[in-house]
Amino acid sequence: MNKDCYVNIKNKLLEAKFVGIFQYSHVLEPSMLKGGRPGGVIAYPIAIVELNGKFKEVKLSDVTFRR
Repeated sequence: MNKDCYVNIKNKLLEAKFVGIFQYSHVLEPSMLKGGRPGGVIAYPIAIVELNGKFKEVKLSDVTFRR
């Protein structure tokens, strides 16, 4: 996509190139402790941007597009 955008990192708006939106997913193993968590999957969307020649994962709410 490579659309120009701004990314909020540590309360600074930095210019970046928007690459796309992807699904982050992480499997949680069940806890062996009595009464522990049953396990499962954590999944949520993230934005990938190109910033200073590197790809970076950021929250969707941290991306702002130029008009």
